[in-house]
Amino acid sequence: MSNRIKQIKIGTRESKLALAQVHLLIDALKKKIPNLQKKYSLRIIKIKTKGDINKTKILHSGFKGFFTKKIDDLLISRKIDIAVHSAKDIPSKISKKIVLSSFLTREDPRDVFLSNDNYSVKDLPEGKIIGTSSIRRTKQINFLRPGLNVEYLRGNVETRIKKLKKRKYDGIILAIAGLKRLGFDYKKKNILRIKNFIPSGGQGAIAIATRKKDFDTINLVKKVNHKKTEIEVKTERSFLGEIDADCDSPIGANANVNKNKVNFFVSVPSLRNGKIYSLKKRGSVNNPEALGKKVGSFIKKKFGKNFLQKFKTFEQKKFTILLTRPYPQSEELIKDINLKNISFYISPLLTVKKMKVSNDQKKEVTNSDAIIFTSPNAVNHSKDYLKSYTKKVYCVGKDTKNACTKIKLNKVISSDGNVEQLIKFIIRSFKPIKGKLIYLSGKEITKNIDVILKKKGYSIKKIIVYKTEYVKQFTKNTINFIKTKKINFITFFSSRTANNFNLIIKKNELEIYLQNITCICLSQKIKKILKNNLFQKTHVCSTPDRAGFVKTINFLNKELKK
Repeated sequence: MSNRIKQIKIGTRESKLALAQVHLLIDALKKKIPNLQKKYSLRIIKIKTKGDINKTKILHSGFKGFFTKKIDDLLISRKIDIAVHSAKDIPSKISKKIVLSSFLTREDPRDVFLSNDNYSVKDLPEGKIIGTSSIRRTKQINFLRPGLNVEYLRGNVETRIKKLKKRKYDGIILAIAGLKRLGFDYKKKNILRIKNFIPSGGQGAIAIATRKKDFDTINLVKKVNHKKTEIEVKTERSFLGEIDADCDSPIGANANVNKNKVNFFVSVPSLRNGKIYSLKKRGSVNNPEALGKKVGSFIKKKFGKNFLQKFKTFEQKKFTILLTRPYPQSEELIKDINLKNISFYISPLLTVKKMKVSNDQKKEVTNSDAIIFTSPNAVNHSKDYLKSYTKKVYCVGKDTKNACTKIKLNKVISSDGNVEQLIKFIIRSFKPIKGKLIYLSGKEITKNIDVILKKKGYSIKKIIVYKTEYVKQFTKNTINFIKTKKINFITFFSSRTANNFNLIIKKNELEIYLQNITCICLSQKIKKILKNNLFQKTHVCSTPDRAGFVKTINFLNKELKK
């Protein structure tokens, strides 16, 4: 019997996380094999993969084998004997010359949210920036928190955390497994529940690849194989292979062994409306790959055989709209537009603040003979004391009328034109002798309806229920977003927003970056205010309301897709 020590070369990426995973393998082998060092010499070979060398290309590659192929090629050519991979990085289809011989005990597969100010994803204020490089996580965030802005975040775990601490992002999402293996802390309350954030297939697992016919090495690494992890990862990989998924397809796939059953959860984003379709199935631990394949077949029947290819094509044709309205109104617009190939970036140029209304003023409102509204904001900021109001309500515009209808005000009389037409309408239909009018208004208005109607003999009182304030500056993220030419459209709903935009653009010398952007205005008046900007084109909505805006977006979307 030979006493010769056999050298085994272990191939891995150069990152701290990858090296930590190799040492987990070595530690596991030492525990299982007494006197390991007397039998084997383990040598770590650090390898730069295509993904490490050319990170920018990752965005357009689909990630297939970007972090694993070079290592696997060296394994096949016998330059190394073992390849250690994060299971989630391995393509669903690998070379027939290699085999995944072993899986180390899986770490927690879930994602976790990190922020500078101890926010959770649920509590993070509207408009904040979340960083991630994962399309899956992006889709999940966009579905659960559409008011947040998601931006691409590059780098290894350490780099991403440094960027967070430098406040380049308000929060980032990472895998718990990577944090634990590198010794980083996180708060348990910020762990993202699998119910809403189904992880990527293989996340948290370490896979050991060997040559298919290298039986000595296969037998060695099988000594540290964790059967539960093997069953879970095989279920996930079988599913991903059936639907022909990349390592960074927007798909969630997580299997969990419980006694003799496998609980399998998957998630798929919808192309139509950005919603997330989730599915749970159960199968036997004796045939996990059959369960994965069965679920994959079901998903293909539901979404189409080549649905992931359609998703990629769709992403390449995607357009971005910068919305300048306050967050609540912007979110309503997003729901109204509901186009699958448009993404939104919210950067309000005005903030809306509720004004204090006294109890005496509230009584005046409820005792009045008619109310006047000229904006949805006024309706929304006075709805609490209008629940039992049954008399006439005069308003201007479809949006204001819809806001009135939403809070179940009866007898709503709307002028679909401008304020001047509303005044004429009131004079025709409500005589001064009929009683008292209350005008619920913003602090900043273009027409003093109360003054005009008083001169006509009306008993009218204006009560200010909200005020708007200028946002003095774009965030750094918005400025960078404009400079990187990622915006196709900028939208304007008011003259005040347009005026503020002009000031901020000039202040930051951003005029030149507007040349490839199309401007969408609600009215000709807004277009005139913005005329000196270098927009590629300017479109005015057919009607000065949300319906007209949505109609314009639908038209432009069709034109761009031609």
